[in-house]
Amino acid sequence: MRPSRFRTRALLALLAIAATAPLFAAEPTTTVPTSLRNTGDAAHLFGYTPKPGMEAQFDAGYRKHLDWHKTHDDPLVWYGWYVTHGPRMGMFIDGSFGAPFSAFDNRVAIADDVKDADRNVTPYADAAFRSVWRVRRDLSTGTPLEEWKPSAMVQVHTYKVRLGKAKQFEQIVKRMRSVAEASGKTGAFTWYEGIGGVDNEFILMVARDGWGAFDAPGDLEGVLATIEDATTRRELLSGYAAFVEDVSSEVWRYRSDLSLIP
Repeated sequence: MRPSRFRTRALLALLAIAATAPLFAAEPTTTVPTSLRNTGDAAHLFGYTPKPGMEAQFDAGYRKHLDWHKTHDDPLVWYGWYVTHGPRMGMFIDGSFGAPFSAFDNRVAIADDVKDADRNVTPYADAAFRSVWRVRRDLSTGTPLEEWKPSAMVQVHTYKVRLGKAKQFEQIVKRMRSVAEASGKTGAFTWYEGIGGVDNEFILMVARDGWGAFDAPGDLEGVLATIEDATTRRELLSGYAAFVEDVSSEVWRYRSDLSLIP
């Protein structure tokens, strides 16, 4: 049948529209961020104790493992520290900071990652611990690790808080933040709350560029002790003693050669 005049006009209109459309329809894509710097609040820490006499082999093997992460375009940051002072002296600690917790659901080639670590790292060290923390930005004066700006050293305090006293402890920490910010003489104070592998614990990490920075107080009690008003100082220190069950302190030295910043 010969097409009607109306059908002919409609066909010409459709052809005109098609001429202005893309040649191929765009398919939906999922964008994987090439940088996860400061996009989330997760902090994952892993501890390793090098086997006696195998420290050099461990360092070399860990560097090889970092090369694996680099060649596979791992978007996560990986810091490496050695504990130089404190109860875990000699332990190697690595950690990833500043990414969302969901980033660890989508790690790069996780099975191959484990195999490479088994070849290059685990023969020379014993796994000591693994723990998961959440950065508390509301309690902190700065977040250098989340911003991928590690300091040469970090002063680390772990506070074991009494059961049911976490919220009261946080109120004291908020006062500490105010005092620290007002003084302007302390390094960046970053607080973390334990959420996996730890119970009722908080970590305070203080960025230190060198030993000279230790002239300024770097722990909760030390900062509270600088409060001028005697009544307020006594009340806060009394609360600190009532809410905190135990404290341990360490110094970690950053190893740029054992770290990977994408």
